[in-house]
Amino acid sequence: MQGRKEEEMSHPTHTPRWWWGAGIGLVLIVVVVICVLLVVHNQTSTNPTTLETSKPSMVVPSVRPTTEPAVTVVDTPPQLPRLDFPVGSVEEACGLNELPPYWVAADGILKRNTDHTNALESEECQIALETHMSTVNPYHFFWSAPEDTAMVFHLTKFVVLKDPLTFGRVFADPTGDSARVQDALSRAECLLLGDETDWELKETCHAEALLNYALINYLCFGGGINRRSEAYYAPGDNPTPEQDRLMWKQDFEDAWVSAQCEDLDPELQLTSQQHPTLFELVGPIQEWDSEERKAAAFLVELAARLGDATAGLTQSISWPGFPPGDGYKYGRFLKLFPSGEWGSLREVGAMMRMYRPSDDPTELFLKAFRFLALMDARRPDPRDEMQFDWEWVVQHICVPVELPPSTTEARGVDEPTEIQSCKEIVHELRQRDIKFQPVLNALDKFEQVAIELGVYE
Repeated sequence: MQGRKEEEMSHPTHTPRWWWGAGIGLVLIVVVVICVLLVVHNQTSTNPTTLETSKPSMVVPSVRPTTEPAVTVVDTPPQLPRLDFPVGSVEEACGLNELPPYWVAADGILKRNTDHTNALESEECQIALETHMSTVNPYHFFWSAPEDTAMVFHLTKFVVLKDPLTFGRVFADPTGDSARVQDALSRAECLLLGDETDWELKETCHAEALLNYALINYLCFGGGINRRSEAYYAPGDNPTPEQDRLMWKQDFEDAWVSAQCEDLDPELQLTSQQHPTLFELVGPIQEWDSEERKAAAFLVELAARLGDATAGLTQSISWPGFPPGDGYKYGRFLKLFPSGEWGSLREVGAMMRMYRPSDDPTELFLKAFRFLALMDARRPDPRDEMQFDWEWVVQHICVPVELPPSTTEARGVDEPTEIQSCKEIVHELRQRDIKFQPVLNALDKFEQVAIELGVYE
């Protein structure tokens, strides 16, 4: 009995020790777990990849942040093939090869491109334009579009003058020319009317100034440049690189003229208040005309009466926008052009490629060569003699006029007629057994120049 009691008494003391050991073990385990968690926490807090994976909604910057600029997506215009331009020319100096196409897509349609990359502001371009434009005849500037060549016989292009009119002359001294015009209009001997002409008064009555002043007013105070020479190719015409660059060059030429006009004194404008005598001399005006245009035409024709050679070759048309004045009726070559034969040269040229001629083509060519022979003949008065541009004549007759589709549609031009080559024309004329030597001489000259220009066949 005593032994059992001792055993029962020893049991309570053994159980608490066990529990103490177990408690201590649990504490150690908890401590270890906490330490592990702390280590893991520290590692994940410094690892952006782990953080981004665990919280994909967060935006975490990269270790080396970069700032990318906003990019606007723009269609790059096609680059046209480069063309060979002479060094120092307007095309080369103004960088026409670097310009974008003349027509550019905008808002889903093709529009005129106004981005010339400030080429006009460069000194090199300005010098080239000044050099080029100072030698250009304003009437060539007005009358050189293919369709106009076909419709109007350009006397100013046909005749070669020793001292031709140029933009350099027109803009040389506008203020002085205005004063000289005032002087001429104040003197009765200078106011020729009707059939009167007097070339001996050319210098004293300031014939050149009369023409210059008329052109200044047409160019600068006549509502802006209405350039008949502009070669226009619509987007639908699919302009070639050469045609595209030509339209750019024309814009630069127009900009040069506009710049000259902007520098002029507004008091130079032709008005009835400034020139009351002139406006009193102006005859009745047409419905589409104006007193100012009629006054400018009077000045051009007066210059022709006084012997200015260029004024004597001017020819207007009863359409708005054409340069004023019909000086050919009063100038040095008055007796040559009213014959009517000069019209045959116009008709056998570009007109042959646009409309069917009313007469037999060979007969028309014979009339044209008679006219050329007449022009080339010597005259008792050297002032009546005329030198004409054979290259222009050959180009006019032998080279077809190629009008853009948009132009032919707008003007209702017929399909070009198929005609003979210049070689065939010359052959047929020689079969006529012509006896008049001046005509044969003109035919020989025509044939020679056509071969040299490579347009004979």
